[in-house]
Amino acid sequence: MSDVIDRPVLEQEPSANSRLRIIDCDIHPSLHSRADLNPFLSQRWQDHLKTYGDHLRTPYIGTTPYPRSSPLIARRDAWPPTGGPPGSDLAFMRKQHLDPFDVEFGILQVLDLFIFSQQNLDFGAAIQRAINEWQLANWSSREPRLKASILVGQDDTEAAIAEIERCAKLGQYVQINVSPRANEPLGRHRYWPIYARAEELGLPVGIHVGGYGGHAPTGGGWPSYYAEEHQSNAHTMAATLSSLVIEGVPERFPRLKIVFIEGGFGWISSTMWRMDQHFERFRSPAVLVGFPALGFRRSALRLQDAAERNRTRENLQRQRAGALQTMIP
Repeated sequence: MSDVIDRPVLEQEPSANSRLRIIDCDIHPSLHSRADLNPFLSQRWQDHLKTYGDHLRTPYIGTTPYPRSSPLIARRDAWPPTGGPPGSDLAFMRKQHLDPFDVEFGILQVLDLFIFSQQNLDFGAAIQRAINEWQLANWSSREPRLKASILVGQDDTEAAIAEIERCAKLGQYVQINVSPRANEPLGRHRYWPIYARAEELGLPVGIHVGGYGGHAPTGGGWPSYYAEEHQSNAHTMAATLSSLVIEGVPERFPRLKIVFIEGGFGWISSTMWRMDQHFERFRSPAVLVGFPALGFRRSALRLQDAAERNRTRENLQRQRAGALQTMIP
C-alpha cells in the first residue's frame, strides 16, 4: 500500500458507497472527585469511603505499586481547563476526542477505584453499583455516542450476578467488565455463573488489562519498574486466554463473546500454538475434548504465526486482518 497519492486528484472525486466508522472500544471516564459518587452511595458507604478510603489487594495502601511515567498516565493536554483529572469533563472530551475524530460510538471502561480489586468485598459491591449508575447519569444519558459497561467485582460472584441482573433490566449497557488479575485464573468454575448469565443476556464479557488480584503481576514475582509491570499486562492476557480455553469456558458457553481490551494481539498465535502442542502431548480427560481452538480459524493462526516470524509491513497488515477475522466470528 502506497503512503502517497499515486494518481492525479480529480476535480470531482466519486463519493464512497460507505464511510469509515470509528468505534472507540476503550474510553476511560474519570471522577472529578470521589464526592461525585455520593448521590449513588448510601450514607454508610459514603462515611466508609471518607473515613477509610479504599484498599486494594496489593501490599501498598493509598497508591499504586509503581510510580507512573506521568500523572495518571495522561498527556499534558488531556487535563480539562475546568479542573479535575483527564476524562472527567464531558464537554472537553467532545471537543478533544469525540468530535474531531468523528467517533460514532465510544465504550466506557471505568478504572476509578479499581472496583474489581477491592479488599472489602461489601464495599466493592457498593462501589460497583455506584460507578455503574454514575456512568448512566453523567455520561451515556448526556452523550448518546457513549455506551456504558456493567462493572462487576468478579471475586464476589453472588454480588456480581445481582448487579448484572439489575443493570440488564435497564437495557442501557453493552457489555460486562471483569478484571484479568483476579483472585484465581478466570477459567475457574467460581466465575462460570458470570459467563452463564452473560451468555443468556447476549452481553459480551470485556476483560480490560490491569487490576490487582493479591498476587505479583508476573510469574517471577514483583518487578522493579513500572515499565516491567506494564509489559506484564500482555503476559496476563495470555495467561487469561489459556485459563479460559483449557478450563473449557468456550466449550461450555459456545455463544459467549469474550473481548480482550488493551492487551494487544501479537501474543495470540504463539500462545495458541503452545497450547495445542501441550494438549497433544499431555492430553487428559480432565481438560478439553478437542484441541484448544476457542473458535479460532486455523488458517488465521498460521498466518499470525508467520507474521510473528517475519514482521514485514505486508505481514503485519495480514496479521491484523487475521486477528480481526479470528476474534470476530
